[in-house]
Amino acid sequence: MKILIISKELWSENNNGGNVLSNIFSDFDAEFAQIYCSPGIPNNKICKRYFQITDSMIVNSLFRKQKVGKSLIFEEFPYQSTNKVVSDFEGGKWYFKIFKKYRFSFFNTVREVLWKAAPWKTKELDEFIQNFNPDVIFAPCYGSMFMLRLDRYVKKLTGVNMISYISDDSYSLRQFNLSPFYWFNRLLTRKSIKKTFRDYSLVYTMTVEQSGELTKSLGANMKILRKGGDFSGECQKINVNEPIRIVYAGGIYINRWKILTKIGEVLKQINKDKVRIRLDIYTQNDTTEKQKRLLNDDRNIFLHPAISQTELTNIYKMSDIALHVESFDLKYKLLTRLSFSTKIVDCLASSCAVMAISWKEHAGLKYLQNEDAAICIDDLSNLYEKLLDIAENPEIIIDYANKAWNCGKRNHQIEFIRKGLYADFLKFNT
Repeated sequence: MKILIISKELWSENNNGGNVLSNIFSDFDAEFAQIYCSPGIPNNKICKRYFQITDSMIVNSLFRKQKVGKSLIFEEFPYQSTNKVVSDFEGGKWYFKIFKKYRFSFFNTVREVLWKAAPWKTKELDEFIQNFNPDVIFAPCYGSMFMLRLDRYVKKLTGVNMISYISDDSYSLRQFNLSPFYWFNRLLTRKSIKKTFRDYSLVYTMTVEQSGELTKSLGANMKILRKGGDFSGECQKINVNEPIRIVYAGGIYINRWKILTKIGEVLKQINKDKVRIRLDIYTQNDTTEKQKRLLNDDRNIFLHPAISQTELTNIYKMSDIALHVESFDLKYKLLTRLSFSTKIVDCLASSCAVMAISWKEHAGLKYLQNEDAAICIDDLSNLYEKLLDIAENPEIIIDYANKAWNCGKRNHQIEFIRKGLYADFLKFNT
């Protein structure tokens, strides 16, 4: 079976998107090719054939008349064991740095206009697709019209079944944003998603809530797909550090940093006489001077650069609580309402207790509450009381470490997930 993947992310096991692809497709009896729309060189042990299109190629095609896209074919799998964390963002040019830093809706509009205008439908792209001759396409559904347009183009060119996966709420109108550019993008993206969903034979999602909404609104053939992990054996958590170590590894954008700052403020109160709990933050996001000051006081809260998945696994083993947070700001609450971060499964597999902080309607929090798999906080006014209780009763950590691990064994065993996934791909193999 030949599977063509169309994705925004670089397939590197040192970034989150690439890690998810490897998590899903490892041990598949299949040959892979990928079209991806990010900078960088792939780093994985699964795929050798790639076609790359980037924002800089799009810009250069319009202003310098350069050709869009390039083929990357490797004789061996392009894998190197490295601890370097790879970003999916374009670097170098000043305008890419501004886009990365501020993420304004206006920049998304400009990006969509540039992709619409650029001559990306090249002979080289067609030859790459036709030479690979896929049996099935896997194309995650993004909230970007250029990716949706690419999906439809490849589907039309090949005529084979296309399986998709959606994680963020890019379709509903239950959003809050004062930018007219946001709503301009949103309405056009909704139209594009509706059009593209007709080409998807099957759509995976991680949440029951999103499955229900999209089945109702788009008549989609939906199925729940969980990220998997290694939950063999029993939970190894038997001791709690002194001080208790909380670890947050992930993005601090969409105002997640404000929640981490709030935790730091609470820890200052709890640690007034001595340090009882510390929070370590690992992120690849750029930080302002204000954020650096608030997220690092060298006593209660510590800010570190991003680390590789291997390094993070070792950090988790030496820690007590794996933390997941989402913003409480209305704009971002609604934006992430239906999301289930793949980081949650990493937390479950960490051998730590899991703590999740989010508003009560967040799909990921509701899942963890229903499974009793995490220490869940849906009201920031309860944060001090909950952390103080943990400091005074550290056995809570052992209890919830076991609950997290058992949730993983029930719902996230990687071998069962891959077996079901492979059966679906065989079903739609044309």
